[in-house]
Amino acid sequence: MTPETSPAPAPPTSTRARGRPRHLAAAQYGIWEGQRHAPAVPLYECGVALTLTGALDRLALHRAVARALGETETLRTRFHMTPHGPRRALVPPPLPVLTVTELRHEADPEAVADARIRADLATVTDLARQDPCAHELFLLGPERALLYFRYHHIVLDGFGQYLHLRRLAELYEAFESGRAPTAGAAVPLDRLAADEAAYLRSPQYAEDAAYWHAERSSAAPPDGSGGPGTPRRPVAADGHAAPPGPAVSRTAVLTPHRLGTLLDAGRGEGPAPVGHEAATLIAATAVWSYDRHGGRTGIVVNLPVTARRSRAELDTPAQLANELPLRLAVDPDASFAALVRHTGVKVREALRHQRHRAVGPSTRTAGPVEAPPAPQVNIMTFGALSGFGSCRASCRQYPVGLVADIDLNVYRELPAPNEGREKEEARTGPGHLPPYGLRLEFRANSHRHRPDDVSRHRRRFLELLDAVAGRPDLPLARHL
Repeated sequence: MTPETSPAPAPPTSTRARGRPRHLAAAQYGIWEGQRHAPAVPLYECGVALTLTGALDRLALHRAVARALGETETLRTRFHMTPHGPRRALVPPPLPVLTVTELRHEADPEAVADARIRADLATVTDLARQDPCAHELFLLGPERALLYFRYHHIVLDGFGQYLHLRRLAELYEAFESGRAPTAGAAVPLDRLAADEAAYLRSPQYAEDAAYWHAERSSAAPPDGSGGPGTPRRPVAADGHAAPPGPAVSRTAVLTPHRLGTLLDAGRGEGPAPVGHEAATLIAATAVWSYDRHGGRTGIVVNLPVTARRSRAELDTPAQLANELPLRLAVDPDASFAALVRHTGVKVREALRHQRHRAVGPSTRTAGPVEAPPAPQVNIMTFGALSGFGSCRASCRQYPVGLVADIDLNVYRELPAPNEGREKEEARTGPGHLPPYGLRLEFRANSHRHRPDDVSRHRRRFLELLDAVAGRPDLPLARHL
């Protein structure tokens, strides 16, 4: 690796706040505890890679990374255990802000970059001594490069990653074109901490707590889940607790045409429910879980959410996420559209109370259980970068960590320009297609599922999608 000295330093950080210990955000405590109990396991190392095609202005990229780090306090944070519990403190930006690695001489530079990224993500960050993030540029060809962003999950959730990448793209475009960038919208972490403290004293907190207490009391949770953020633990086929394991992954892509057909099926004859895309995918997961586990009608699907309500929270890269257990009633005599409407109601209610948490984000290694674990459906369709200044961009996520059973990650997939568009519009009519497809990533516990098993589960999930999309009026039992 060949570090390049940044030609433009980051804006100075606040000397008043630098180094002063602060409490962790509520969303960070579970991650801290999970890492502390498994210090040698890369549970929370996350990465994303942007493939950039075009004439890259490396000076503009250096300046963009430096500016973004200066604006984003969470990426300049260290964590320490004290006699009063874990604390965080701000530190200066890392140097160099961007590392450049020359791979243009390699026979297969993409494969070399991928191997180096995976090796990096297999190394645990020392949160007390090491920077919680890094930016590395791999040079792959004359007009082809890969920008890799690695971070520890304690400083960013999925939405926070999206905000950071979007800001990087904004800054790069400004510097590349010779313009002064607009001011960043991110607020200091102290502002978010004050908002969180105010929420804990508010009537809304009491209302949220009452809602989740009622949810827990309404029915025995099939997965042993106690409330938002409560850890989950998998169960083996013999009924005994099984440890979470590294993921084996399989992917599938729903084209805009296939996605549009599925959404129409979920809509039925009535209006689309709130969060229609999410409700449709969660309902499909509930049908798949019902099918997998022998017709249990009480299904829990765990839904990671941003847990952001204020403008400051929505504008600031940080770790604020929560996980909500949606308890769904799968009626085999009802239609898929009816299940989507039921799911939409549950999603809407849960989102109104999404800031309340029992603990921080789960390590998924604790807690008694009596049935197979609930699947997690992580819908990360906030947006997708298709451009990075004058460069075309494509994004690849590197989700890591342990998996309890089988989880589903959902990303927005932008089709290539004019890719199959005319053919599909001829079949469905102009304007009836979503402007994007979805990439579904099935992540299974390798201690419980072989690669062939995951391929079989993926195939069955897609078969169910096609079945309910083809005949949404039939009772669900006819599709199983």
